[in-house]
Amino acid sequence: MKTVDINDKNLIRTVVETLKDSGLIIFPTETAYGVAVDATDSDAVSKLLKYKKRPQGKAISVGVSDIEMASKYVEINETAKNIYKQFLPGPVTVISKSKRKVDKRLESEGATLGIRIPAQETILKIIKAYGKPITTTSANSSGKKTPYSIDDVLENLSKKQTELIDLIIDGGKLPKRLTSTVIDTTTEDLKTYRQGEARFGNAQVIDECKSASAEETILLGEKFMFEHRKSQGSKPVLFLLHGDLGAGKTHFAKGIAKALGITKNIKSPTYTYVEEYKIDSGKLFHIDAWKVENKSDLETLGFESWLKKGNVLVIEWPEIIQNLGQEFPKDADIIDLEFVQGESENQRTIKERGHE
Repeated sequence: MKTVDINDKNLIRTVVETLKDSGLIIFPTETAYGVAVDATDSDAVSKLLKYKKRPQGKAISVGVSDIEMASKYVEINETAKNIYKQFLPGPVTVISKSKRKVDKRLESEGATLGIRIPAQETILKIIKAYGKPITTTSANSSGKKTPYSIDDVLENLSKKQTELIDLIIDGGKLPKRLTSTVIDTTTEDLKTYRQGEARFGNAQVIDECKSASAEETILLGEKFMFEHRKSQGSKPVLFLLHGDLGAGKTHFAKGIAKALGITKNIKSPTYTYVEEYKIDSGKLFHIDAWKVENKSDLETLGFESWLKKGNVLVIEWPEIIQNLGQEFPKDADIIDLEFVQGESENQRTIKERGHE
């Protein structure tokens, strides 16, 4: 593993040679540190998937230098063309129909591909010099915190993952920014799969539900749990509930409990960290991570022992657990939801958070 400064005069040549040798590179973007391999090189993509410890079937975006390069790899309709013109280069991933010229493991099951044009000038020069797309997924392995420094990257990797890195481009400590907005242009209406800094006024957020009362939020919790009941016997089911205080997360948890046949009153675990309830397949764990300060707190609670098939975990403030480097099982059924308070006390929107 070699480290070079982003201002090194031989940087571009070093990176191009590494990519040609199926190398894996850690590099800075305008959002966070990313991991790059040649998107057309199957050996390099296999290395990337080992590094990311990524579940099968989860698409990975690729970076190109401009719209002309993008058009070689995806079909760019008028909607996509307008987004390219207005928002790229920048923190936006545009999903289009793939022309099947990159490794197919980077595409979605529907043969779509996410394209980025990074706003980081040096990275753009590297892509232009290399002449082929590179992957632009974040440099953390799946389930771990977003890295804004090289230390963030290395401190959260196993020895085996670290050994897969061929080159690190050190761009210093990056300012903490949201990851890229992911926008799907393959449907009649724009769909936002993940909301970053760039916002699209006319876009619809995928699987967005609205609730006008606590009762409706409970019903939505029931609905989501019923939709995922089939997973219980073979894997743990994890509901990750993001959102401010009072956004309805505990009411949603009550609906999950109701769908599981729990008749006890569901209390917020704010002061107890976790509340446990017996269910047919194992246990329901309702967790409030707000006061979790370090990984030893999780170990004391026995968090990893809960992550087994038959159990259902409802985690409020899951980003705190993820930022501590706690991994979730690769085979878990994970439902990642954002709760946004509406104009009145009981109005809220529940959005299904999307992919990297």
